[in-house]
Amino acid sequence: MEQEYLMKFLEIGAIDLKGDDTKLNKLRSTANDLSAALREAPSKTASFTMVAADPNIPAADPTVDEAMTFLRKQWETVANAFSGRPVGILRAILLDAIVQAARSDDAIAVAFVNTARNALAHAETSDEAEIWREAVSEIETKVDARAEAEWATPEMITVDPLQYTPPAPVSTASKAPTVDRSALQAIVHSAAGPWGPNNPNRYQPHGNPQAWSQDFADKMSVAIADTLDGMAKKLAPAPIDLSGPLSTLAKAVTAHVDRALASFSGATAGLERRTNLLWWKEALYSPSAHASYLDLPPFEASALMALDLHEQVPTYSPASVSAFLREAIRCLPPGEGEQDEGERDVASLVRDARTAAVMQPFRVLAARYAPVPVGRGPLLSLIGHPQNLGAVEATTLRALGGVEVSTKMTPSDWGTHLFRELQSARATIEAPTKRAKKK
Repeated sequence: MEQEYLMKFLEIGAIDLKGDDTKLNKLRSTANDLSAALREAPSKTASFTMVAADPNIPAADPTVDEAMTFLRKQWETVANAFSGRPVGILRAILLDAIVQAARSDDAIAVAFVNTARNALAHAETSDEAEIWREAVSEIETKVDARAEAEWATPEMITVDPLQYTPPAPVSTASKAPTVDRSALQAIVHSAAGPWGPNNPNRYQPHGNPQAWSQDFADKMSVAIADTLDGMAKKLAPAPIDLSGPLSTLAKAVTAHVDRALASFSGATAGLERRTNLLWWKEALYSPSAHASYLDLPPFEASALMALDLHEQVPTYSPASVSAFLREAIRCLPPGEGEQDEGERDVASLVRDARTAAVMQPFRVLAARYAPVPVGRGPLLSLIGHPQNLGAVEATTLRALGGVEVSTKMTPSDWGTHLFRELQSARATIEAPTKRAKKK
């Protein structure tokens, strides 16, 4: 039976309904409604998750407002039941709604797992840690199952048999020809001497044997040849047009070869992908910046490594890909004057990501993936739309990005964080298109 995360918040005392089952049913109905709304707008997954994961989320956040609107539809007097906006209850409802949607929508599942991994690293959810661990583990297992199927390399490749139906056999049945014996007899009789009815031999066999035999041979050879020619003409088969059957066979063979090549390509895609990633890690070259990561500042290099890895892997990738990126970034040498992996505060990292020339490819993709920041959302919004905000102030970063201005990150922390945001954003951007095709 699937777990109900709303109940888990009740069990740990994070929300208190005084044992009123009527109120609980209202919360459940609200979670169901929000889940349906999220499936129609998967791009909200990141903001829903970030708000649900933050106990200190401002009560005026747009996502909190949206959740409150849904709750009022089920519980009209909710404003009178609490002294202030019930943020704790709304967060519990949001998590339950997200998990419901993620169970049925793989794109939302990808976005939830990647966003939750980032958000929980900067949220004070100690009382709720076990609930979140179970939720992330459940959905991450689902995502990994699909990802492993796409990345797997089977031991054997099977190809379906050639699909071809031969044409129906052409009937060649015909009546066996016969010789007109009377006509042939008349010709032979005429060739034997001057008694026949049809151009008889002018000589008798013992009157002038030499002349007779010559005339006999001439007439008999013609008679035999004409008879055989007539038989051959009657036995000659009617011409058969093979262009149609051969064309059908050629198309069937072509389709069979295409399917075989597709099966081979699909079966080896995972192996090829892994090989390319190992090459990329060893080369340490950025295709987006057209430069070696070793020639770039460590934090800009780690952000571009997140971008380049994101461009190489599919949306549905196992959790181990983030670990792969972390280890790849650790291959970079430390910056000037730093020991091992140095740390920097997030505010300066966001500022440089918004202004550094080498980060232009990242900003272009971030602007396409994330909307202008309004309320809690990914750092991609701040990076991709720098023209809409001034300097990254402490309150702005906390309200919009969910992290404190003083939060420190290493290059591997920074690159992994951005990679998860990119994966999450792409999943929910692709989802509406696929859903429209299904309809």
